[in-house]
Amino acid sequence: MLKRHRQLCFIFSLILFANFCFSQGTRKFTGKLMFLDGNRSLVQNVSVRLLNPGNGATIGSSVTGTDGTFEIPINKSIGSVVLELVKNDWSILYPLGGKISIPLDPNEVIQFIIGDTPKDVLTKAVAKTNNEIKNRLTLLGVKQDGIEETLTAFRDEIQKMSDIKLADLKDQIDLASRREQFYPILASAINNYTNEAKDLKDAFKFTANHAFDDPQALQVLMDAVNSYNEAYEEINKKHSGYEKMVYDLWESDAKATEVKDFFNYALGELHSANIYILNLKIRDINDYNTGNIKSAKKKAFKESIVREIESQVLQLERRLQELDNRAQVILTQLAA
Repeated sequence: MLKRHRQLCFIFSLILFANFCFSQGTRKFTGKLMFLDGNRSLVQNVSVRLLNPGNGATIGSSVTGTDGTFEIPINKSIGSVVLELVKNDWSILYPLGGKISIPLDPNEVIQFIIGDTPKDVLTKAVAKTNNEIKNRLTLLGVKQDGIEETLTAFRDEIQKMSDIKLADLKDQIDLASRREQFYPILASAINNYTNEAKDLKDAFKFTANHAFDDPQALQVLMDAVNSYNEAYEEINKKHSGYEKMVYDLWESDAKATEVKDFFNYALGELHSANIYILNLKIRDINDYNTGNIKSAKKKAFKESIVREIESQVLQLERRLQELDNRAQVILTQLAA
């Protein structure tokens, strides 16, 4: 028994010693991603990893929090690291290449600025300007030959002043042109759904109470529901295609994810958890009007349904505000 006790003590001592050695040999590295234009939403839930600058081996990985901060344990003997963004379209602009010396203070937070490279920004800006010139010349009635001659001269001057390659510029011009064509389609779908959802909310808020006894009020309510259902079916069928188009044309996981999150919120939390329940109240109102409810219970039945509608409308108003905020963020970013 004593022998077994000594063995257990010995094993326990080894575990404590190993933990002590491990804790003595590691420290935390804390970093924080900062987006170049200050957009905080783009630094959330970003996968990152630290690499050894000597051999490129992975030291550790993490995912940023809501403010872009991350922590990765590293060996105390490491003098410098290279930060890498995992499956992300942005580049680390500062420190250059993501390489940084390890600070002496383990609590110091190292800031990493991410975004498009200056060359990418310039290429996209030139491509956008190219298409704006083309559109303006077209509106002025300039013939196609004259437009192409002007644009060729413009692109030649750009190449003389910068290291932008003509092939890259033409690709961006094509992308910019396709974005211009697709953006109104996406904006129309988003705005149409948002507006129909707002109209539905207003119809239930101001008309539902009268629809129990007024056929015209009930018809107004049903028309709002039918119009909303058409807008819902439109985005329900096409949202996956919209998400893919954003990914392809803007070449951005972040933007495609924001569009996907918008539709998930609209079709899920807004529709399934809120508007769908409101739409079911039409059936209850019809039951009331067609005499399916006994006279003695009609008043209590109506009051119960009205309370349920008011509760759902209140929730819908809050969710519509969130939906509208998300829509404005998406459309503003894609229009930039």
